[in-house]
Amino acid sequence: MTELELTGPLLLDGAPVLCGCGSGGSLTLATIGPRETWPARLGCLSCGGAEDHPVITNGLVRAAAEACTGRRKATDRDTFTAQWRDHVLEGECVPTFVLDDAATLVREVTKASRRELRQHSRRWWRGTKRQARGHARQLLGGAKAAALTAAWDAQTGGAGPAPKPPARRCRVRGCRGGWLTITTRIHGASGRTEQVKTPCSVCHRAG
Repeated sequence: MTELELTGPLLLDGAPVLCGCGSGGSLTLATIGPRETWPARLGCLSCGGAEDHPVITNGLVRAAAEACTGRRKATDRDTFTAQWRDHVLEGECVPTFVLDDAATLVREVTKASRRELRQHSRRWWRGTKRQARGHARQLLGGAKAAALTAAWDAQTGGAGPAPKPPARRCRVRGCRGGWLTITTRIHGASGRTEQVKTPCSVCHRAG
């Protein structure tokens, strides 16, 4: 038995061959019996039905199978144009797997992997450069400060205002910057309550 699994339109004498369900794609042709003049079986993968075709015969199906071009490369199509007696059948078979398909698949996977690797490398390199710039700015800021300090020391011999010792908080309650605020009427000329500031005798920071 000869069987053809087709893809795309099937043309008989230039007219499309349709299944009873109206579908013209995903058809199959199979020979039935030994005689070439017997009708071939037309099957439809869309509806799952099958019926004997009144025009397409076993001889025409066998002629189409012999006329198939076959495939050697991934870009090839397995087409046929067959003539048997007074009828011409044209169509395309479902492509069978060839070695070039595997090679093409490997090339496509390799290209996709390389693209993904390049994108990942670019993202990593951009992040690394941003980190390097931030680190360089920190180093440059420290270097500038050190250079200014060195230049000042070279010009002035290290002279300059002596660093102030860290300020310590006075233990006297109410002392603010060496001053104590006293609320009293004794020193007020108006006789009303007034606030008078007096230097702290403990921390001596009033200036």
